[in-house]
Amino acid sequence: IQRANFERDCGARSRTRVIFGDRCFKVSRYPPSLVQAMMMSFGGSSGVSRWNSLSNSTFTRFLHDLVLVPRKDTSRILQELVPIVEEILGSVEAQDDRFDRHFRKSGSYIENLKVSAPNEFDFLVPLRGIPKLQQHVSEVACRLEQPPDASYVRVTLPNHRGTEDWVDTATYIPVLMPKKVMETFKQKVADAISSQQDPEIKRRPLQQGTPAVTFLVPIRGLEVSVDLVPVIENPFTQWSFKWPRPCKCQTSSLFFLCYCWPSQKKVQEIMRAGVDLVPKHPTYWRYSFSRIERILVECIDADGGHRRDALRVLKKVREDRWKPRFGKALVSYHLKTILFWACEDCPMSTDWQDPVKSFMRLVDFLELFLRNGRLPHYILGPQVNLFTADYMKLQEIHAAVVQFKNDPMYYLRC
Repeated sequence: IQRANFERDCGARSRTRVIFGDRCFKVSRYPPSLVQAMMMSFGGSSGVSRWNSLSNSTFTRFLHDLVLVPRKDTSRILQELVPIVEEILGSVEAQDDRFDRHFRKSGSYIENLKVSAPNEFDFLVPLRGIPKLQQHVSEVACRLEQPPDASYVRVTLPNHRGTEDWVDTATYIPVLMPKKVMETFKQKVADAISSQQDPEIKRRPLQQGTPAVTFLVPIRGLEVSVDLVPVIENPFTQWSFKWPRPCKCQTSSLFFLCYCWPSQKKVQEIMRAGVDLVPKHPTYWRYSFSRIERILVECIDADGGHRRDALRVLKKVREDRWKPRFGKALVSYHLKTILFWACEDCPMSTDWQDPVKSFMRLVDFLELFLRNGRLPHYILGPQVNLFTADYMKLQEIHAAVVQFKNDPMYYLRC
C-alpha cells in the first residue's frame, strides 16, 4: 500500500492522472496518514491490544435489544416539544428580532445516532444582521492575545449597526462579544418562559463555558432537556481549512487506485454548507461543525456497511460502563470523531461489511487515540486535541477499553 500526494481535484502537481468518479489514478506519493504516524510512534506496532472472540449473534442482539431507540417514541415527544419551542422562540423574536424563530434541529437524534431515552434535544437559533466575515483577520486587526486554541475565533464588526449593545468598542475594530449575546438571549428566553401558561417548564442556570440556554419540559413522563444555542450561520466568505486531506491509495503493476472518504460529492456539499459559530467563550466564538458532521453521517452506510451500528453500540457501552466512572473525560462526540477518522483511514466499502469487524475496528481506533493521549479534531486536525482530561485519566480509560476487549461477550450480554 502506498499513498499519493495530490490535490483533491487531481491538480497539476501529478505527473499521471486518470479520474473515474471518486477514484483517482495517479503517480506520486505522500507521507503516512495521521493514524499510521500514531501507530509508528509505538515502534511500528499497531498500538492496540488483541481481541477475544465476539460473535455476530451477540453483537446483533445487543444492538437490537438495548441500543436502538424506537424512532416513533422520539417522534411523539418531538411532536409535543416543537410547538413549545416555537412558541418560546416566537416570543424571543418579538422581543428582539435579531434572534430568528426558525430554529435548526441538531444533535444525535437528527443524525439518527441516539442510544438513550429521548430526553435531550438541541435547537440552533440563527442570529440575524451579522455580515459576512473574513476568517482569521481579527487577532491581527485588534492586536489581542491568541484564542484558547484553533477552534476559536474573534469576530470583528467594522460596521456594527444594529449590534451596538453586543460589541466591545475599546479595541481598534469593534468586537462582537459572545458573552453579551448570551446575556441578551438568556434574558429573552427567561421572559418568554415566564409568559408561558405552563408553570412546569423550568429554566436551568446558564453554566460557564456552555453555549446553550437550557430548560426542562415534562412530556409523557419524561423530563425533557432542551438546549437553545444562538448561532452565526455560515458567516465566512471562503473555505480556509486545510481539509480535505489527500486520499488513501493502493498500487498495482499498472496504476494507483485512490479511495476517498468522504467522496468528492460530499466534500463539495460540505464546503457549500460551511461552518457556523457558537458563543462558547466570553470573548471568542467557537467553530461549530454540526452541519458538516450531519452531512458526513447522512447515508454513511449507503454501501451496506455497518459504521453507524458500530458507533451506536460503542456509544451504549460508553454510556453504561465508562460514563459512570470517567464522566466527561470520554464523551459521545469523541466517539463520533473517531468514527470519522476510521472511515477516512479505512475508506473501502469492504472494510465495513461485517458488523463485528466494523465495531472492533472502531474500538481499536479508540484504544489507539487513548494510548496516544490525543484525539485530533477531524476538520481542524492535530492543532486541536479534543481530549481535555489529563494523560493519567486517559490511560485509566485506555485500561478499561483493553479490559473490554479481553471479554466483549460479558459486556455485551443482554
